[in-house]
Amino acid sequence: MKTKCNLIFLALISVQSYAGIMPSQSRIVYHQLDRAQAIMLANTNDYPVIVQTWIDKGEGSPDSPNIPFISIPPVTQLASGDMKGVRIIYTQALIPQDRESLFWLNMYEVPPEKKGTISENSMLVTMNTQIKLFYRPKGVIGIPETEFPRLSCHKINNRQISYSNSGPIHLSIISITLETQSGQKLVAENNDFMLYPFSQKIFKFPGYSGEPKQIKAEYIDDNGQRRNYITSIKRCT
Repeated sequence: MKTKCNLIFLALISVQSYAGIMPSQSRIVYHQLDRAQAIMLANTNDYPVIVQTWIDKGEGSPDSPNIPFISIPPVTQLASGDMKGVRIIYTQALIPQDRESLFWLNMYEVPPEKKGTISENSMLVTMNTQIKLFYRPKGVIGIPETEFPRLSCHKINNRQISYSNSGPIHLSIISITLETQSGQKLVAENNDFMLYPFSQKIFKFPGYSGEPKQIKAEYIDDNGQRRNYITSIKRCT
């Protein structure tokens, strides 16, 4: 889940705002045969907000073209402590059928402007929270925990390891830790750990030296739960 802060400047002095819209889940898996998917939004702020929702490919713009999903209602108001549902509907537009496709659900919250509270020393701060929306064609099956070894790897040199995803599912990896025979543990330094279908990515381990022992990958499953996958370095050829 990602949250972006947008500042609508009225001056350059004070800011008081926090993201208060909490979705009921951290990701949505939309199966091709689903008529719709629903998600609940809760307003944890101590004030009412207006929330605009839309789906894009991560740009954070409601004007993104060629998006095969709509959210209903596109705009809703939530009182403090209120909870409301949003439905996601697939428009039946063409999407690749041999793999998952990744989109993002945006929840853009705007706090109210009360008369007399906006001064020359304040600014209006809005928040946009994004969660992943995976479209899964009917011929594509999710990865049970026992089948996670479909993720294969090969050693490039002492400081880099390339992981290949040979399946049609996105692999939402949180971290990859390399453990050496001497007990040294190093975490890969990457900005983006997502492994897209039928792709590969290089993970770097600065400061690594010695004989590798095993690799632990922490990832997120369809339910948003954290899982661990440990493989011997012998399988990383």
